[in-house]
Amino acid sequence: MLALLTGLVFAPYAIVAAFSPPEVPSLPTSFVLVGDSTTAVASGWGNGFCGDNTASTPSTLKPNTPCINTAHSGATTGSFVAGGWWNITVNAIKGEIAKKRRTIVTIQFGHNDARVGPPESMGTNLTAMVEEVRALGAEPVLVTSLIVRNFNANGTINDSLQPWADETARIARRQWTPLLDLHGTSKEYCEKIGPNAAHRLNPTATDNTHLNLHGKIVFGR
Repeated sequence: MLALLTGLVFAPYAIVAAFSPPEVPSLPTSFVLVGDSTTAVASGWGNGFCGDNTASTPSTLKPNTPCINTAHSGATTGSFVAGGWWNITVNAIKGEIAKKRRTIVTIQFGHNDARVGPPESMGTNLTAMVEEVRALGAEPVLVTSLIVRNFNANGTINDSLQPWADETARIARRQWTPLLDLHGTSKEYCEKIGPNAAHRLNPTATDNTHLNLHGKIVFGR
């Protein structure tokens, strides 16, 4: 699904949004990935997108495209800021802007925010993040949460994160921000391939949230 995001490099208008984005100058592009463990290097789709300079996980991007992953395991939109990870992100964005790169910043939260408060609280924090990214001169892209691969007996997914995905989409509309519906597309994909195949994306037999190497590549592409 995140091949849609790569399209932002090669075709700036091929975005999941119901509006026409402003023209952007022809600049070298870089990416900064923000989120929780389902985006992070060790356990999320981030390495499948950025690559790790090995044959096992080559980058989705054009050669020499910078891709910085600041996602942090266990983070909510609030703790990501309070724990200093947002400051790290801001500094990374500033560094890319200073190098005169078109800097695209993906922001994906929901898994941990769902445990600590209502969707609207996350939405308030997402709004602040989007506004600050824009103020820095970068381009925010909101991403809905990766599906948790918990299946019902009838083969459908028991989805508890939809309200947080809906809130992310609401903020994207309100802020005129491109949206990538990873939640919807990953749910559709996992239901289509079924529980046995979907669970082969797990890092361990009982971890239906995070991703092994194959899962990182599947959802990072």
